[in-house]
Amino acid sequence: MDDEQLLTTVAEILWPDLRDLTCREYGHEPGHVCIPVSACADLGNLVETLSDRYGEPSAGADRLPPLPLSGQVDWRYAWPFSSRWVAFGRTGQGKDAGPALMIALRSTPVAEQLPAETSWLERLMAVTGWVPRSASQVDWAAVESRLETALPSDYKALIETFGNGMFDGFHYAFMPDELIKTTELAARLGQAPWEPHPPFPAPGGLVPWMGNEHEQSFHWVTEGPDPDRWPVYVTEAGPEAGQRFDCTATEYLFRHLTDPQHPIPMPVDFRAHWFMDCAGNMELEAAME
Repeated sequence: MDDEQLLTTVAEILWPDLRDLTCREYGHEPGHVCIPVSACADLGNLVETLSDRYGEPSAGADRLPPLPLSGQVDWRYAWPFSSRWVAFGRTGQGKDAGPALMIALRSTPVAEQLPAETSWLERLMAVTGWVPRSASQVDWAAVESRLETALPSDYKALIETFGNGMFDGFHYAFMPDELIKTTELAARLGQAPWEPHPPFPAPGGLVPWMGNEHEQSFHWVTEGPDPDRWPVYVTEAGPEAGQRFDCTATEYLFRHLTDPQHPIPMPVDFRAHWFMDCAGNMELEAAME
C-alpha cells in the first residue's frame, strides 16, 4: 500500500477503538496488529506525518512503553491515541533492516483505581500515562507581572509538567503567552456576553485558561485574593451564561475527562485517556539508518 493508504489504515484501526487487535503474522500473539510498510515508502516523511497527526512521539528507552515484539523489533517511536499505541521501528541490521509499523493495546489506570491521597495533577498524569519531558521553563514572575495578578499554583504545575498539547486530543490548556493574549484581548473587547462576569481585570473578572475545538472556554473567576481558591467557569460559544465549578483547574480537568456523569460531557467516550504532545521541539532521527 502507498503512504496515504497506510495512514488511512492506521486511522481506521485507531478509531473507533472497540475492535480486537489480532495480528495476521504467523505466531504473533494477540493484542497488536502489524501493518506492512512498502520498501519504497518515504520513512522519514511517514514518521513526520504521524507526528503531525498524533503529536510528538515518545522516544528513547526511558519513555517508550513496553511493546510487543520488542525482542525482534528495535522500536524507535510510539504515539498514544486512546487505548492504542502507534509504534514505528526497524527489524534486522544493515542490508537486512526493514521498517516496522504496529498498532498495539495501551493500558492506563482507570480513575477508580487511584489512591484517594493522589493529587489532581498526579491523577491526570496517571490516567493519561504521561511521562514528563524536561520541565517547561516559564518565567512565572514575568507572566504574573504582565497580568498584574498571581496565578493558581496547580495551573503552573500543570504547564510545567505537561507543556504544550491537548488532553484526549481535544482540550488544550493555554500556555502562558496564550493566556496573556486571550486575557488582554477580552479586556480590550469589553463586557463578555456571559454576564454577570466581566473580563479581567475587573473585580471578579474572568481569566481564560483552557479551550477546545467546540469553542467552549474555561475560565477562572478571579474572586478573592487567593488564586488557588478561584472557581472554574465554563462557557459555550453562544451568549448563554456559563456553569460554575468550585474546584481547581486540575481537579476540573480530571473530572471532566473521567466522569461519564459530568455536567459537561466529553464529545467522545474514549476507552482510555492520553496527552497529545504538541511541543514540536523533538528532532526526529533518521527513520532508518
